[in-house]
Amino acid sequence: MDVKALHRQMTNYNRWKHQLDDRLQRFEKWGQNHNMVSAEVHKTLKRARQLLRGDSFTIACVGEFSRGKTELINALLYTEGGRRLLPSQPGRTTMCPTEIYWEPNQKHRNCVRLLPIETRRTNTSLQSFKRIPQNWVTIHFDPQDPVQMRTAINQVSANKQVTPAEAARLGFSTDELGERDENGMVAVPCWRHALINLDHPLLRQGLRIVDTPGLNALGNEPELTLRTLPEAQAILFLLAADAGVTASDMTIWREHIQILRDDHCTAVLALLNKIDSLWDDLSGSQEVDSQVEQLRQLTARQLELSPEHVLTLSAKHGLLAKVGRNTAQLQRSNFPVLERMLAECVVRSQQQIIGHRLIGDSYSMIINTRNSLARRLKECEAEVGVLRSAANPDAIDTLQQLRDTIRQTHHQYHKQALSLRTSQRLLENQRAALLSPVSASQLEMQVQEAHHKLAQSWTTLGLSRAIGEFFDAVDSNIRHLEREIERANKVLTSIYERPEHNQTNAELLNRHLFRMHKERRQLRQLHTRADDFRLSLNSLLTSKSTFISRFINTLVQEVRNTFKDINRAIEHWLQEALSPLFHNNEYQKQLVEQHMLRLTQMQNQRNTHAEKVESLQTNIYQMQAALTQLEPLYREVMKAPLDDAAEVKAPADTGATIVSLSEARQASRSS
Repeated sequence: MDVKALHRQMTNYNRWKHQLDDRLQRFEKWGQNHNMVSAEVHKTLKRARQLLRGDSFTIACVGEFSRGKTELINALLYTEGGRRLLPSQPGRTTMCPTEIYWEPNQKHRNCVRLLPIETRRTNTSLQSFKRIPQNWVTIHFDPQDPVQMRTAINQVSANKQVTPAEAARLGFSTDELGERDENGMVAVPCWRHALINLDHPLLRQGLRIVDTPGLNALGNEPELTLRTLPEAQAILFLLAADAGVTASDMTIWREHIQILRDDHCTAVLALLNKIDSLWDDLSGSQEVDSQVEQLRQLTARQLELSPEHVLTLSAKHGLLAKVGRNTAQLQRSNFPVLERMLAECVVRSQQQIIGHRLIGDSYSMIINTRNSLARRLKECEAEVGVLRSAANPDAIDTLQQLRDTIRQTHHQYHKQALSLRTSQRLLENQRAALLSPVSASQLEMQVQEAHHKLAQSWTTLGLSRAIGEFFDAVDSNIRHLEREIERANKVLTSIYERPEHNQTNAELLNRHLFRMHKERRQLRQLHTRADDFRLSLNSLLTSKSTFISRFINTLVQEVRNTFKDINRAIEHWLQEALSPLFHNNEYQKQLVEQHMLRLTQMQNQRNTHAEKVESLQTNIYQMQAALTQLEPLYREVMKAPLDDAAEVKAPADTGATIVSLSEARQASRSS
């Protein structure tokens, strides 16, 4: 059984991203050296490389208190030294949401950054606080000093004594608080949020882990559900094997996780942790295994998950087995199965990156550039052959014929360039119609109107109506935008289907149609959360006015963020929707221009026939050198293991047609 699957896959994942980034960088450098990369191509390559550098693989651990989330993280991140990374002793549970990652470029490295719980009194969102460093308490530590590191990280479980009234102002309800001490005080977490920037082998490869401490944290910090969890590639939903799915577990599942699985296609694994509590020395192993399997099948039915996505394991024994290098104990803990399934999630994330339009465009540029150059080289070699075979008196006429032919070819590319610029203006004409429904000014008017109605509302019904009307207005904006997107996509389709682009395949067009599935899902989730919140206003109104205000402001801020994302997506689409057509035409036009210039110079010079042939041959040598330098990169791209649904390659033929990668591979194999 492979106990290092996750670590190996994360290493491969990181190496693969570096290889892909290196290919794009090499192509960019090649284009600069040979003056063959336009400003538009440079922008596409830059954005593709930013996508690769900014991508990480996030695992979110979700579940009620005492489900073993922290111990699970300790087992996942264990390397050596026989110690836990996070506090997991009795009475030392994680009290605030915690993000664990490694960012070497940040100012604060190998440290714990803690946001005081008192910031809950404000309406400022958690995302906003992340951009205000002075509000955080920073504790640096030496990762090679276990005591120092443990002391710093243990702060995430710190609590403090406050009056019940102060606890209410911080957003805690009476049923969330423990018993009062002799002075009538209650315990609340010291910190609202924790960020741990730690140099660790797995984190160094791009892994990011989010630890959420129970239903209360998910309810009190709406951004965890609205932003943090949706950004995770995998969610581990922890349950206690000795309790099964409790009522609070089911609440977390229905309100916070199920929608991500259904609407975001997030990978979700339900983990029945602490199966060691079911191990019974008085019962046979077969009987225990049968009971565990029955519990797993029952949990799958309750959560409406496929059984293979419900795992039974012991994080505690997984950690102990790693510390003691006990293979039998590790296998019994079932921890390697979890690591292998997470490794599969990493592969899935890699495939999603491959399918991104920016990566497909970058690869198609490399392929079409190489094929255009190879085609032009073949034509030049044919011209040299014609010129060599011509007798000396006829050489001038032959040269003129070659020049006339190349001029006609250049004229065709020039006409196509003018047509593309007209097409770009046609697409640009859609800008106002696309941006208008999601303009910041219109949204702010709707936000101000909503805040005015909320301020004037003294009843639950009034608050509920104000929230509902705001999201109805947002939905109306999006429906308007979707109609405009449909019109804009029809314009794009008409451009791609013009006769001069008739060799462009449907796959390329489909990749450049404007879509906003992700943003639409985000807004749908926000609307759902707003509706759920409206239903709970009765119970919250008396004791949680600050929380209500913060929740509403968080919802509104998330709508603002989503609208900004849509605006950026529209701008990028307008700039890049025609980029494959522009690049293919511009590069071939550039090659023809260079050749036409050389033929003109030869015609105007009083060189001998042999000297003219040699001049053309020099041009061929230069193109051969450029092609030779590009060829290794081209072969790497052709061999790259890309998802067939997202691949874009050209045939091994030397033509300059833009076609799919799968077609290219088939053509290459048949040749």
